[in-house]
Amino acid sequence: MKPLLVTLSFVALSLSFVALSLSFAGAQERPEPGPGLRPFVSVNAPIVALTHVRLLDGTGAPALENQTIVLSGARIQAVGPFGETRVPGDAEVLDFQGHTVIPGLISLHEHTWFGGIRSWTPMPAAGPLLLALGVTTAMTAGTQFPYDELNLKKTIDEGLAPGPRLHIAGPYLNGGGPRNSANRILSSPEEAERVIDYWAEEGATWVKFMGEGSRELLGAVVRAAHARGLRVAGHLCSITFTEAAGLGVDALQHGFITNSDYVPGKQPDVCPPDNMRVQADVDVGSAEVQRSIREIVDRGAAVVSTLGVYETFSPERSRLDPRAMEMLAPETRREVEANHAAMAESRFVVPERLIEKMMEWERAFVAAGGLLGAGSDPWGTGFLPGFGNLRNYELLVEAGFTSEEAVEIMTLNGARILGEEARFGSVTVGKVADLVVIRGNPVATPSEIYEVVTVFKDGIGFDSARLRLAAKGRIGAS
Repeated sequence: MKPLLVTLSFVALSLSFVALSLSFAGAQERPEPGPGLRPFVSVNAPIVALTHVRLLDGTGAPALENQTIVLSGARIQAVGPFGETRVPGDAEVLDFQGHTVIPGLISLHEHTWFGGIRSWTPMPAAGPLLLALGVTTAMTAGTQFPYDELNLKKTIDEGLAPGPRLHIAGPYLNGGGPRNSANRILSSPEEAERVIDYWAEEGATWVKFMGEGSRELLGAVVRAAHARGLRVAGHLCSITFTEAAGLGVDALQHGFITNSDYVPGKQPDVCPPDNMRVQADVDVGSAEVQRSIREIVDRGAAVVSTLGVYETFSPERSRLDPRAMEMLAPETRREVEANHAAMAESRFVVPERLIEKMMEWERAFVAAGGLLGAGSDPWGTGFLPGFGNLRNYELLVEAGFTSEEAVEIMTLNGARILGEEARFGSVTVGKVADLVVIRGNPVATPSEIYEVVTVFKDGIGFDSARLRLAAKGRIGAS
């Protein structure tokens, strides 16, 4: 019997060693933060335990009180009730009594340039500002400055500056419009294929198609992009949502307000001039609208909610957030404030009833089984990266979604649309440790969503206040 006992002992010892090795490997799977990140890091331990937290895990499940979350390296190791969840003896334990934890936000409509002002300019400070307010992954939905954006992504990926993971969409693609615009105007399906091949080689993982062009051209864009493993987002007008969904577009930006399905007398492949205005008088509950929603859902197209940016064009609703205004360069801030004061006389105004119809349409889309994500779409109306994402949470709750549903839209649904739900998007054992720690209870008081204290990306905790300070006064600076 002694050889058998020795063998069993050896096997047990070997298994213990393997388990220890796997645990050690997990704790070591992320590199140490480089010099460009260190000033912003507040938590950097191989094993970290967040205790006594309120948890909205991103799956839509009810919020859980008094939870423990254990991080090992870049991964989530354990999640469960405090007192029932083992905390390793060598963990750095953080008591977050009175705080709420949600997954890192996943934004599907960001820009790393600032538009809507006289001098549109690259916005490198978008990186720290997005991360400061909880955005750990973002898709850049088109850019005027594609190489600035690619270089910003590289800088973040190499740990030289803080910011979210960026999924790059490259320059705007369009089928019409002035030739002196910053859009890449496509004249034929063959040209579309060549342009998409080029940007795929440059590092884009998405392409963004704009409001003019034919169904033939958009179909060619979708086929070329999908052949290269890229996905397609659309801010559409000449092509309706139901048509685009039938062509295979992956993400329809902005929702109800840009959907020309509802414009009376809509002509094929023509952008009606009243689009984004006539929707204010459309009955969202009508059989026609509900039928279009089911068609979009059945064809598998996701929709990206951007309620917050359109609110900034509504004289009845728009307010400048003083916390966001501090992030603007002084000259840009004066311009934004002047534009806000003159909003009622501007060329594009969104009445409050249209905002309400956008909300109603998004509820109906989700009720029909649609996949809804969210993004901010920063703009010179005072709508800034990070702050805009958190405003979206408040608006989704106002629209009638529960806090848990709103968080799922802004986190796990975003990961699903990106095809990354196996890696991140929820507070789930084995996923990447992307977390947002919020002082207070945004379930009971939605405005407390802004009280971000610490943001974990890949298991490293970043101090929100330090990141905001790094962006202060830099947005819109030339």
